[in-house]
Amino acid sequence: MTKQAIALLPQKDVAIENGRFFALSKEPWLRVEGDFGARPFVEIVFRASLLDDPVRPVLRFVTKDRVIDRILPGPVAGAGVWIGALPRGARAILISPTNRPGAFGFAIESVRPVGLVEALVRVWRRKPAKLWSYFLPTLFGYRAEAESAIDWASNFEPLDAFENWRARRARPFEPAGLDAPRGAPGSEPRFAILLSGAEATPEQWARTLASIERQSYPSPARLARSEAELLPLLAEADFVAQLRAGDELADHAFAALAAQIARAPQTKLIYADELLRTAHGLRPRFAPDWSPTLATARPYFGRCVFYAAATLAAESIDAAMRAAPFRLAREEIAHLRRWLLTRDEESEPPPVVAAPAPAEPAPSVSIIVLTRDRADLLGPCVESIQRLSTHPSFELVIVDNGSRKPETFAIFDKAKKDPRVRVLSRPEPFNFARLNNDAVRASRGEVVLFLNNDTVVVSPDWLETLARRAMAPQTGAVGALLLYPDGRIQHAGVTIGLGQDAGHFGALVAPASWLGRAGLPHECSAVTAACMAVERRKFDAVAGFDEINLPIEFNDTDLCLRLAERGWTSLYEPAARLLHYESASRGSARFRPMSVYAKERDYFRDRWREVIRDDPYYHPAMSLYARHPALW
Repeated sequence: MTKQAIALLPQKDVAIENGRFFALSKEPWLRVEGDFGARPFVEIVFRASLLDDPVRPVLRFVTKDRVIDRILPGPVAGAGVWIGALPRGARAILISPTNRPGAFGFAIESVRPVGLVEALVRVWRRKPAKLWSYFLPTLFGYRAEAESAIDWASNFEPLDAFENWRARRARPFEPAGLDAPRGAPGSEPRFAILLSGAEATPEQWARTLASIERQSYPSPARLARSEAELLPLLAEADFVAQLRAGDELADHAFAALAAQIARAPQTKLIYADELLRTAHGLRPRFAPDWSPTLATARPYFGRCVFYAAATLAAESIDAAMRAAPFRLAREEIAHLRRWLLTRDEESEPPPVVAAPAPAEPAPSVSIIVLTRDRADLLGPCVESIQRLSTHPSFELVIVDNGSRKPETFAIFDKAKKDPRVRVLSRPEPFNFARLNNDAVRASRGEVVLFLNNDTVVVSPDWLETLARRAMAPQTGAVGALLLYPDGRIQHAGVTIGLGQDAGHFGALVAPASWLGRAGLPHECSAVTAACMAVERRKFDAVAGFDEINLPIEFNDTDLCLRLAERGWTSLYEPAARLLHYESASRGSARFRPMSVYAKERDYFRDRWREVIRDDPYYHPAMSLYARHPALW
């Protein structure tokens, strides 16, 4: 079928000023006018301004019975392509293209109906085994599960396909159209470049200089080839970068930087993503939003970094640039999630090994373990805690949620011989959130640590490590490295939005390669309560787990996000290692209909849609349907 023309009209919190869209809130909505066809799937191609942050759009289908939101790919290269299910009986279709107030540019280029055969062929080419995950749920009437299987099988592209992926999504800069400047003429910031490269070839120098001259920007950049030449320019420039001969700035780099400064005048440091020239062609280099713990272990900015000139005047330029991120407030650091620089690939610097922390007494910890029988799991868990843990001040609170088997009570009796162990009898309907909240009230530690009964301690100092991290003033929940018995990762932090809800990026594979994050402590939006430490006062400040709206599912992620609302960021700490058993079989072999916890899922999606569409520690170009680095 032919592609359909689509019109976008303001629906909610959108005005039109001088012929352009203007968002009046963090969640503006446009009404989509056009024929989506009668096929079960649809392909949508959309474009966004290269001056806007490429947040993932939210596509909303309104049916007679419910509202269905789908998260689309972030238009990082200027355009995005999404293929997904078209809900039956959609009475209205809306789209929220941005999550920031202010001017924005967005258009739907085309809509193409996609038949079932084409969708299944797409699955066959990527993950043929997933065809069973489509046909079996379909056979038993589980439409949502079947559609999810197609999403997981088709909504990603391997990094090796980057150049083909980019060719379909990249578009030229259009300063007279979608990419029109947002600031007032004459107010553009001024840029200076410290350009080095004593051993560079004339061709490399020419490449960099040509990219600076091609800038679609009214104010030319001032160039210096040494710090001595740069110092006089600091009084004339607003922002300064240090490049090497051979680096190429994108034609719209200065315009994108200026748009960010206009959006957030408090910005004093801006870093952007890069493209690397490799032996196999161009490859993307992604970065998360400002992650100081990760940056301490592995500086990850790359070279496309612009510093407010005022931050560099007090000392040598190079030293000031290295120190600047750690001297600035979070809101003064901006990440432009577009590829604004192309350079040669270089080996990543090795991680910085932190000096051992002073041997201060670790805070007291209350370990809380819920169980209902499963002695085969509980026994090794309790035994490993008692035998391996080196922390001098902890208690273990086992919450018995209605166990009946004698072998379970035998474990209780043996464990209680240790004065640090208590068993709380709570034979009531299972509510994970309420049982844990109750156990916290009955415990005494400065830090509360929630632990699954299917875990086994590996690192003896796990409690000290997690507890010290949890007590840091800026830290919310802290999670550990959880491994399956075969060495694969089960948890190295939670990514919000994965699978449209939340999931474990890097799970079920060998340690992921994205910046080596699985082996390094780093900020993340959430961690799993399979092993989660939280300072008691912070847990109490947000009233603990939500036992009303999220009694079983998503309550740990919700807790982390509510802590983040108060300014406490979650942290993943790989130095604390445990084995995690049961979820390996649960996640891969047991089928659980999505309708079982539909109410909790709907609440979570509505409550946290802003983070689901834009996890700051992930990247809008990366797929929400892959647990390893992949494109979308």
